[in-house]
Amino acid sequence: MANLLVFDTSTEWCSAAVITEHGRFHTAEQQARKHAQLLMPMIDDVLKQAGIRPAELDGIAFGKGPGSFTGLRIAISVAQGLCLASGAKALGISTLQGLAWQTMQETNADKVLACLNAHMGEVFYGGYQKTEQAPQAIVADALCKPENFDFDLFAPAADWQGAGDGMKLLADSSAEQIASLSAVHADKVPLAEKMLDLALFAWQQGQFTEIDQQQPVYLRDSVAWKKLSEQPSLLKK
Repeated sequence: MANLLVFDTSTEWCSAAVITEHGRFHTAEQQARKHAQLLMPMIDDVLKQAGIRPAELDGIAFGKGPGSFTGLRIAISVAQGLCLASGAKALGISTLQGLAWQTMQETNADKVLACLNAHMGEVFYGGYQKTEQAPQAIVADALCKPENFDFDLFAPAADWQGAGDGMKLLADSSAEQIASLSAVHADKVPLAEKMLDLALFAWQQGQFTEIDQQQPVYLRDSVAWKKLSEQPSLLKK
């Protein structure tokens, strides 16, 4: 059994998890704009729970997005630092795939429309179908305004379940179409604990690579920047 670390900072939730031959260990906290301060202590915590040191990690997986621009930069920066220090291989996991897998595990869903609030009046979305291992993308991860969402991609609607806080925005503009889905789980968020299976599947299939081959996925060409003084810093304690 490989020692795998997974973490995600793509939403308001910050989470970390580890899988080893001794079990699974995880922690999560909802703290917007504090991910830079929370992530490394969380990683230290789950590694201590698992009884291993960073140097004993074989693979490091992170939520690569889409999601918060700042959160994704934090994730890739921490992944780079840990991989360079430990020699571990790396893998970026789609945040929407992680959300879809979590929904499939917790419900009877075979097809999941994963949708997150992208802010700036837009949503991130993707469509995933259940398989024996990792869910397969049948509608690629994308970005759009709720009023421009193409429900024809998710027909028939009764075959799909919706998940993520972006569903609330879709419902505001297209209540009838959302009501046609078999179920909606707007309270679900992507968490590292639920991404452990995806990381393990990928490890078994040899999909982990050197860290320089893994990049975050923003899906947005322009980003709303804050003043430097308003941005979290990995250098702050």
